[in-house]
Amino acid sequence: MPQSVNDSMIYQFHNMIPGLVFRDGNVFLDLSTIERVKGFQAFKGELKLRSMHLLASGISVRREFIEGLYVLKQELEAAKPNVWGVKGEVTGPLTEAYSITMLPKRDKAIHEDDVFDVVLKTTCEVASWISSKITEITRKVAGKKGLPILFVDEPLLPLVLREYDAERVKEVLEQVFRKVKCRKGLHVCDEPVSVIDVMLELEVDYFSFDLIRYPKTLEIADKELLKLHVEEGRGVAFGATPNTPESIMDNETLYRAYKGEVNVEELLPTPQKIANAVIGSLEAIRERINVEELAMNSLITPQCGFRSFTVPNPEEGEKLTKMLLERQEKAAEIIREKYGFSKIDEQ
Repeated sequence: MPQSVNDSMIYQFHNMIPGLVFRDGNVFLDLSTIERVKGFQAFKGELKLRSMHLLASGISVRREFIEGLYVLKQELEAAKPNVWGVKGEVTGPLTEAYSITMLPKRDKAIHEDDVFDVVLKTTCEVASWISSKITEITRKVAGKKGLPILFVDEPLLPLVLREYDAERVKEVLEQVFRKVKCRKGLHVCDEPVSVIDVMLELEVDYFSFDLIRYPKTLEIADKELLKLHVEEGRGVAFGATPNTPESIMDNETLYRAYKGEVNVEELLPTPQKIANAVIGSLEAIRERINVEELAMNSLITPQCGFRSFTVPNPEEGEKLTKMLLERQEKAAEIIREKYGFSKIDEQ
């Protein structure tokens, strides 16, 4: 459960919608007063003008809700590391609308067509703004060949597809992707095996999934869709790096780790282990596609966000997270060497 309003992925990117409130870890759209309804309708009108290009494209996110973007910019400019791209994210409209509870009716926002349209258009404008920001940062620290990437985060996509037609879902997501001004990806945490073919039908550069929990996702994918995806130069973001303490230790070990009785660093996967997970997924589909080409166009990422990696405490958890990311990069080097390409080839 998010500890503060700034931690909520549902509130973070859409809090500019009038009437949207964060309460006890949940997000509500409270249109119980005339004033809030008027504010909501005015915002809806503004979105329409933006969609008609009568107002400038893009709605900014207040700095306190996206501080990490500014910190990243400052750190990259100060350290001048050798980076080839910058990856950002935004909560997708389907997960957003499915998670918002309407007040006073207490129905989901996704069930109200007018409200869902506002959520969708807001996502489009925020995605436009964020993609411009990460493109700006990437150009400054990595030059014109740098790769800015924006992922649309849709963890509830499998749930939404149980209620809604796949064609409508794809249409909604394509609206967002059309507003993204850089490379684009779609991230699904849970049950990617149930939505992999829908993901492959979208025109995105990467689809991201949890490889550790769902290692057979690519094997289950439709052969022709996957083949076309690869032939068009698109890739995968393999979630092969553990992102939570629970993913590397059992409950008893976790309890001891919080008490400082376990050296958590010794439990972290080696670069080779991370690489092996990706290689295993690729080799399992070798007879179906050109795995060298897919590997060259793909990424290694954490399973999901690192917010809960706070063992044995937040400070040490941050250090461990950095170690995991360093091992992730070394794993990428192992894969590049195995399949015979370099960072330059990827770009």
